Amino acid sequence: MLARGTSFSLKQYREDGYSGPIRGLTLQEAEEGCDRFFAALGQSKYEPGPARTDLSAWHHKRRWAYDLATHPAIVEAMAQILGENVVLWAMHFWYKEPGNEKYIPWHQDIHYWPMEPAVNATAWVSLGWSLRENGCLRLIPGSHRSPVEHIDLGDGKSAFGQGAAAEQVDESRALDIEMSPGQIVFFNERTLHGSGSNMSDIPRVAFSVRYTTPEVKFKVEEFGGNRERIQTFLVRGVDDYHLNDGIRGVVPAE
Repeated sequence: MLARGTSFSLKQYREDGYSGPIRGLTLQEAEEGCDRFFAALGQSKYEPGPARTDLSAWHHKRRWAYDLATHPAIVEAMAQILGENVVLWAMHFWYKEPGNEKYIPWHQDIHYWPMEPAVNATAWVSLGWSLRENGCLRLIPGSHRSPVEHIDLGDGKSAFGQGAAAEQVDESRALDIEMSPGQIVFFNERTLHGSGSNMSDIPRVAFSVRYTTPEVKFKVEEFGGNRERIQTFLVRGVDDYHLNDGIRGVVPAE
């Protein structure tokens, strides 16, 4: 079953734990973002190979990445989900070169994130074609209603050391979220999701951004105390709480 949509639906987001895919970036914006990504890797998009650099938090130091992370289509949906005061706190590129056997196990994001209270909305944005063949995003509607136990997987092909216990995942309800360049899917911190390996000859290039509100406190030490990984950017509204002033980010100049 394949989910399709043209505009963000708050009703669907609340009922099913996700909304999309929707048209977000233009085709030109997606292509430019994809080109900049491969340039940053030092690769040609026509000869994609393994990434040999950390793919997290590029928006801290690259203005083009920050501009992608705060694209109006993302921020407007986040304001519907979270309210008028909106904080960007993370970005990661999800890249799978052709022949990459790694997979992302079923998981709920909040299992990995020490934040209080647990309030997060993710935008998952495809910069190229994201298909079953190259390991598209998969998710399970309605799974955000219940926490799921995560266990050590002991699997050399999993990109994560821990994932949801298999007996708690009903894969018969899973959706393959195939996306064209520039489309976006939104989901919350408890929606079960994952993806398969890429055994095709088409690279999968996408990124996710994480948003929350000023009322949320990040337990930075439990994130490893790494300020390079976690920084907050107030992208809309006001912050009357100042709980994370010590990790406030600075928008890169270029």
